[in-house]
Amino acid sequence: MKRNITLFLTLTVLLLTGCKKDPQPTPSTPSTPSESNSAYLLNEGSWGGNDAEICLINRSNTDIIPDWFTRNNGRGLGDLGQDLIHYGSNLYATVHTSNTIEVINPVTGKSIKQINMGSRGPRYIAAHNGKIYVSCYDKSIVRIDTLSLNIEASCPLSGMQPEQLCIIGDNLYVCNSWQYDANGNTIYDSTVSVVNLSTFTETGKITVATNPNRIKAIDSHRFIVACSGDFSSPLALVVDILNNTQTPLSVPATNFDIYNNNIYLYSTAYDSLWNPTASFYRVDASTLQATPILQNYSSTLPYAYAINIDPFNGNIYICNSPYTENADLYTFSPDGSLLRKVEGGILASKVVF
Repeated sequence: MKRNITLFLTLTVLLLTGCKKDPQPTPSTPSTPSESNSAYLLNEGSWGGNDAEICLINRSNTDIIPDWFTRNNGRGLGDLGQDLIHYGSNLYATVHTSNTIEVINPVTGKSIKQINMGSRGPRYIAAHNGKIYVSCYDKSIVRIDTLSLNIEASCPLSGMQPEQLCIIGDNLYVCNSWQYDANGNTIYDSTVSVVNLSTFTETGKITVATNPNRIKAIDSHRFIVACSGDFSSPLALVVDILNNTQTPLSVPATNFDIYNNNIYLYSTAYDSLWNPTASFYRVDASTLQATPILQNYSSTLPYAYAINIDPFNGNIYICNSPYTENADLYTFSPDGSLLRKVEGGILASKVVF
């Protein structure tokens, strides 16, 4: 549930009347790739549907094995797959509404451990020095040891519901996004919490713009943060923590990834009926100059829900994820040529390498 729940329900109702995809030919059964040639597609699933899933991707030909987690475990991942990372020898998935963290063998797809998160509401994961750090909707960061796979500690935060987080040096930077007030109205935060990893305490907050929710380290002293506002005017800022400066990008950003000193992003805009359009850019991380990319596919990918870059070859993966049907995963070469389109699961939301 990456978006405001109210917006989610509104869009769901509006999109129920949307058109369906043309029937697709039945693909041949793909072979299982080696771990070094694998990527993993997280499918968020429908809210309350208990249908989150992970698919296995063969990076050499972008073949996809659907329902990879379910096939290997005899059960589903749970309700709302929020985040997925590959760290050390394991995959780690947060399942928000199920309140679990699934630890998965990346070769066999089998669950190693399901960590019970109580009622914390786990969201996003960052990893550092043998620990994973999980943002939780109880306004905390939870630290888990990757050897024992046990919760070690919890750090309370003073902001609103935390979303994505990143690590630079000895600090963790956490987006404080939004929450409901006593009357059920949505209110927004505008800060990024700073958590010292040595003491595991919140040491301060950086004021950015309204509703920060996505963040990623660019280098040793800068991060980019996407601030969604009220979801009608997304803004991206590059924050330099060394020089204490903030520079807005010349283009808005809904989601992004970093590769080879470039920021790859898309920006989603909505018309008066909440029909989306998406624009794609590559931004030089040094000059912050933006260059449009994938211009021939902007109208084809209105429901862009993820952009991830293969760190080994620069291929661009875009998840086009309508609310009412399975997503499509598009793979583009670095020059923007379409390599393949395959069907993913419900609300495909991240590709992990």
